[in-house]
Amino acid sequence: MSFVVINFVRQYQRQQGYDPRPIGMTMQFPVADQTLVNAPLFDGPADWISPGYDDEIYREGGHPSAPGGTPSRWLDNPPPADGRKVLLSDTDHFAPGQGDALWVWKAFLRGHNPILMDYGLIDGVPSSQDAFEPARQAMGDTRRYAERIDLIGMPPRGDLTSTGYALAHPGKEYLILRPAGTSEVFTAELSAGGYTTDWYAIDERTSLPGDEITVPSDGLVKFTVPSTIHGPAVLHLAATTIRDQ
Repeated sequence: MSFVVINFVRQYQRQQGYDPRPIGMTMQFPVADQTLVNAPLFDGPADWISPGYDDEIYREGGHPSAPGGTPSRWLDNPPPADGRKVLLSDTDHFAPGQGDALWVWKAFLRGHNPILMDYGLIDGVPSSQDAFEPARQAMGDTRRYAERIDLIGMPPRGDLTSTGYALAHPGKEYLILRPAGTSEVFTAELSAGGYTTDWYAIDERTSLPGDEITVPSDGLVKFTVPSTIHGPAVLHLAATTIRDQ
């Protein structure tokens, strides 16, 4: 039925001479096989989609938010966007009542548009508004980074870093998330050239300019989160000179 409605709206827009508008589709619930819940979204005609939990562990039933439930990958380790659809990741569909700053950054670095089901703003739902404040702030922080970087030219490239989370235009610009709250070394595969470095502390919401670096040849470069940053961090690299691509 959703496909019929989407196609009808598109036909109506054409008949009326309207400029086309993006049309979305969200997770359908319940379904016979939860692991297939997102197939109609990715294979269907919608321009943007809002997926739901499709973890194998919930094939036979259950829910990630149930007592003792295992977090869905969409919260814990979001799958990277592959460009087929615009992804609006809504915690209502895989982690109701959950969602913190780190989840927002994970989703953003995997090419998603994170949406928080904010129980703190829903009348009649017992919840502490303060519990959702870090996620709210992180959505604003990622929005500002999205406007700062060349987002359209930076698809998810988790393969370029040992952390598994990166948006990158190789040789030009990289945004890398270090999820762990330690100063352990991580690596990034960079193209040769010079880069400015800037760190962002997710929990403290503070920026720390780093030293300019020179990468003599294409390959892995080691980075260590500054000792003054406690918790997860983001590293922004911007080329000082752009090589011919």
